Amino acid sequence: MNKKIDITSSAIEKGLEIAKDFIDKLIMPSVEETGLLLKDHITMWRFKTQVKILNRANEYCVKHNINPKKISLKILAPLLEYSSLEEDEEMQDKWSILLSNLIDSEQNIENNVFPYILSQLSKDEFFSLEKVYNKRVLRFSKEQLELDDYFAKEQIKK
Repeated sequence: MNKKIDITSSAIEKGLEIAKDFIDKLIMPSVEETGLLLKDHITMWRFKTQVKILNRANEYCVKHNINPKKISLKILAPLLEYSSLEEDEEMQDKWSILLSNLIDSEQNIENNVFPYILSQLSKDEFFSLEKVYNKRVLRFSKEQLELDDYFAKEQIKK
């Protein structure tokens, strides 16, 4: 009495498919619901971040007497989209300042590359670049003062 059990790959595959379908019926509705809840939570968090950045930009405009102008949706939409992903408070301030500068009627800045560039920078990278820029501005200011002093002395000699 030697019976062989026929275990073919198609029989195993069929068994796995039946088990998978059964598991899907048991857990998928809750998994899908959980996924939707998570998506809603993230969407709400991003919306709150956008509102916070818009409010900060408004405060910045009021504080610095900036008269806002209309800007292209092509610039505004990516700025709001990218900025909504920002978790760091200091970087959210940078997004607010960028928006304020883009809507400043005294400036002629309409460039959609700035939101993209800011979205690519980490906090450390941003502050490193800012530090280099500030050093350059300070050095230029000192050199300008020295040059002005030199010309003033030359005028006195004449």
